[in-house]
Amino acid sequence: MSEAAPPSDAAERRELTIVQSRVHELIRAREKRVSDKFLLALSEHVEQVIEKAIARAQANGRSTVRPEDL
Repeated sequence: MSEAAPPSDAAERRELTIVQSRVHELIRAREKRVSDKFLLALSEHVEQVIEKAIARAQANGRSTVRPEDL
């Protein structure tokens, strides 16, 4: 029975919030490359923005997150 490989930095993180293939497309369209660390950082940034938007909606007594919460 073989042992599993130790998890990489990317594997230790949770699932990406963003659509990786779409981000790749957008950046490649500008003739640039994408690092895995960029994708992780972008996903974390998006999660933080979402959390702030949720907090703002709750502070305004709403259960619906709206564009103005961004």
